Amino acid sequence: MKKFLYMFLFATLVLLAPAVYASSEVYYTNNEGLGMTENQYNNLLNQGFTEKQIERMDYETFNKYKDIEATIVAQKKQYVKTTTRMRNGIQTHTSQILTEDEMNAEVQAEKERNPYSLRGATGTYYNGAAQNSYKIIFTTSAYLSTYDVMRYKLDTYWQMMPTTRSYDIIGIGIEAAKVQIDSLIDCRQDWRTSSDVSGYNTVCMPKTEGNGGSAMIDLPSGSLHILESYIYFTVDKIPGVNTVTSLTATGDYAHATLDVSSNAYNYYNVNYVNGIEIDNPYANSYDDMNEAKAYFEGTW
Repeated sequence: MKKFLYMFLFATLVLLAPAVYASSEVYYTNNEGLGMTENQYNNLLNQGFTEKQIERMDYETFNKYKDIEATIVAQKKQYVKTTTRMRNGIQTHTSQILTEDEMNAEVQAEKERNPYSLRGATGTYYNGAAQNSYKIIFTTSAYLSTYDVMRYKLDTYWQMMPTTRSYDIIGIGIEAAKVQIDSLIDCRQDWRTSSDVSGYNTVCMPKTEGNGGSAMIDLPSGSLHILESYIYFTVDKIPGVNTVTSLTATGDYAHATLDVSSNAYNYYNVNYVNGIEIDNPYANSYDDMNEAKAYFEGTW
C-alpha cells in the first residue's frame, strides 16, 4: 500500500510540475489563450504592436515575432496631425504639431473608446498621423535590433463606419534610394459588430514594389461599431548604403467610395512622396486623404 501511495504521489508531482513551472513563466495571457513571458510581451510592444493588438493576436503572428528584440524609433514625443475638411465643395488641409497628450485627447474626442498609445524610444523622430471626417491613420517606425532592419507600420481606425464596403488599399511608401523591402507584407483587420461579436481577418492582397509596400483588403460586411486595420513590413539598407541619417515612411489609406472589383489591384502604386496613387479607370473610385509621414533622423 505504501509503495502504491508513493508511486501515486510521484506520478502526481511529475504531472503537476511542468504546469506549475509554465504558469510561473507566463506574464500575460491574451484573449486567444496565448501565454506570454514578460520579454515576449515587451518585444511585441517594442516592435510597434499596441496593447489591444497583442490582446487579440493570433498564434501564427505571436510565434513569428515573440522573440525579435526591437527598439521603437518613433518616440512618444510629437505627432504631425493633418486634417482634411470639406466645406461648400472646397477641400482644405491644415497641419499642426501635437504632443502625445494632445494627440491622445484628439483621438479620444473622436472615438468611442480609449485611444491607442504608440510607444517609442528617445530620439529626434516623429510618428505620423492624419485624419479626415471618418478615419484616422498612424505611421510608426521601429528598429529591430535582432536583424538590424527597420519596420514600418500603418494603423487605421474608423471613427464612422463606411457605407461602401469594397476593396480598400492600405500602403506605406519608402525611400527607394536608401532602403528596400526585405520581408513579406503582413496585414490584419479587426472588427466588432453592433451585437458585440468580434472578428478578424489576416487575408489580404499584398503588393511589394520598389517604392513601397501595400495591400488591398476586402472590408467586412454587416453592422459594425469598431473597424481597424494595420499593415507592416521591414526594410533594409540597399547595397552600397552603409549609413542612413534620415528616412521617411509615408503611410496612406485609400477607401473605395464606389463598389470596385479586385482588378483595381493592377491600377495603383505607392511611394514616399505622394503615398497611394491610383490610375484610371479607378482614380475616381477612391477617396483622397492626406498621408501620415513618419520621420527618422539619426544614425543607422
